[in-house]
Amino acid sequence: MKDKELLYIKTIAEEKNITRAAQKLHVAQPSLTQCVQRIEKELNCPLFYRQKSGLVLTDAGALYYKVACDILKLWEHFSQAIEDMQQVTSGSLSIGASWYNTLLILTSFLPVYTKKYPQVEVRLQEKNSTELERLLSQGELDLILTHEYPEELNVKQNFESKRLVHVPLLREDFCVVVAQQYPLTGEKPVGDDDLPLLSLSELASVPYVQFNHNQRIRHISNFALEQAGIHPPVAVSTYGFPSAFELVSRGMGFTFLPEHYVRRFAPNRQAVQVFKIAGEHSAYWTTSVCYYQSDYMPVTVERFLELMRSQRFPYA
Repeated sequence: MKDKELLYIKTIAEEKNITRAAQKLHVAQPSLTQCVQRIEKELNCPLFYRQKSGLVLTDAGALYYKVACDILKLWEHFSQAIEDMQQVTSGSLSIGASWYNTLLILTSFLPVYTKKYPQVEVRLQEKNSTELERLLSQGELDLILTHEYPEELNVKQNFESKRLVHVPLLREDFCVVVAQQYPLTGEKPVGDDDLPLLSLSELASVPYVQFNHNQRIRHISNFALEQAGIHPPVAVSTYGFPSAFELVSRGMGFTFLPEHYVRRFAPNRQAVQVFKIAGEHSAYWTTSVCYYQSDYMPVTVERFLELMRSQRFPYA
């Protein structure tokens, strides 16, 4: 039983005439007649008999007609669903990001995506980069936004794979945020930059507000301090950027923070001193969108990546 055969019998039954059915189907009448004869031979029973009013379905023909209508309608729904998926009019997308990448990138980008594809259900999980990479490797997320280490650190990734694709979105330098009670001068800003450049050696005796041991910002910051050859006294370990900034603004030494965070989201820059870091210390990270390449990529993922590649980050 083929889809064309189903359509042929359905059309003949509705037209009650082979000639009209052939014209409607755009097939030759002899071919249509032969098709009916072949089906009847395979089923070993007639599907039609002739009356003055035209061709009429036998009991077997009526059953065939009902099944043909059901199958063709089901196929039509299936085809429409596939077409809708290809046009991203429905479906879901599971994204993972750190709270900071959500704040820096997704809070601006997701409204653009959902406006373009309003029927896609976006599911967002906010976790640290290591946990996001684990969830991605287990297939629980379609893609993630993660912070990648500087190449200079030569850090081996836990979930490297030839199928794992990294699309860099934004390189973000770190800056040093220092309490006002520690007077540091730094070098005068160069060009359009408004932040003075600080020699990290000046921080050798300043208390250090560091991040927790499992955070990438801590690994990168500590690497920068090692590059500078200093080991400042640790004042406290914390997790969040807001808490680190607040502690420093209240006089507790210095910390490292991503530059865009300080410029866009820090509550009161006037309460602290902010300095750039020399490039030789490799104090930066790269925000990338990562996913596993496969033979079948959901259209929701493909459209998300296409739209993201066309954007410039960070948004103003």
